[in-house]
Amino acid sequence: MHDPIYRRLFAFPRMVADLLRAVGEPGWIDAVDFGALEDVSAQYVGDGGQQRRGDAVWRVRFRNRWLYLLLLLEFQSTIDPRMALRNIEYTALLYRELGRRGELGPLGEWPPVLPLVLYNGSAPWTARREMRELIAPVAPSLEPFQPSQRTLVLDEQHVKLDDLPVGNLVRALAGLEQSRTPVDVVRVVSALRELLQARDAELGRAFVAWIRHNMARMAPAGTEIELGQTLEEATVTLAERWAEWPKQWHREGVAEGRREGVAEGRREGVARDRELLCRQVAVRFGSAVGERTRALLAGVDDWDCLSEVGDLVVRADTGADFLQRLIATVRAA
Repeated sequence: MHDPIYRRLFAFPRMVADLLRAVGEPGWIDAVDFGALEDVSAQYVGDGGQQRRGDAVWRVRFRNRWLYLLLLLEFQSTIDPRMALRNIEYTALLYRELGRRGELGPLGEWPPVLPLVLYNGSAPWTARREMRELIAPVAPSLEPFQPSQRTLVLDEQHVKLDDLPVGNLVRALAGLEQSRTPVDVVRVVSALRELLQARDAELGRAFVAWIRHNMARMAPAGTEIELGQTLEEATVTLAERWAEWPKQWHREGVAEGRREGVAEGRREGVARDRELLCRQVAVRFGSAVGERTRALLAGVDDWDCLSEVGDLVVRADTGADFLQRLIATVRAA
């Protein structure tokens, strides 16, 4: 995950508040005072004097006491099998720092914590979330003496968007993570524009930076992604640019073909175009639609037809809609 961009996003109290709203259960989230949300230092010092760093630590008033949110963004795109151990280590370091600062409760009690991992890897999160599950089985009489802490993981690529609150910025962020085509991105950006007001201009620019970075995986190789500085500018630019990308894939096929000889290059260029289109279809609508597309395009060697199919990839709303239009396009070619 793009660490600097995510750190920038979650430097905004509104993003952290919406993250808590997205993962919080009704039993305790209603007791949180989001007006008292504060960013605190993520620097800790170990016993040997070495510096340790958590990605972000915020605190919020919860039932007249502080609740500390340990937000770990450091390994967001990979699965760390020892994440539960890392979190319990960060918690201990946080408690030691709070003890040094004298920031405990009136009776010397430690504040509650919420260890939270924001993960956006392509594979579903499979690592153990409970520290006790990393420990070898012991006799029941020894179980109470084993360390225990559970980590809350938000798996952005696989969470059901309908399970997240409507009008929530983290739901929009997960929607961007799950976007597979520029059309998907434009839809989410339009929703973001409704959520963010003029006073949120800096947060809007942080989202644009993330979108620019993420669009690189959808654009043709070598494409410069210039989206402007605001979500409004990004929406206009995306709408103008994504329709040109299938044609650019076509031009790349032509250029490759010319380098390898006109006749042979043309065949290879067409084959490359077809394969690129099939991959795009599979990403957008699923592998079954991708394989059906591969079968329908097997005998198509007309670049104009393939360019038109490229337009369909970004314009169709569903896989069924795409296939219906594709069949009509191939028959007319």
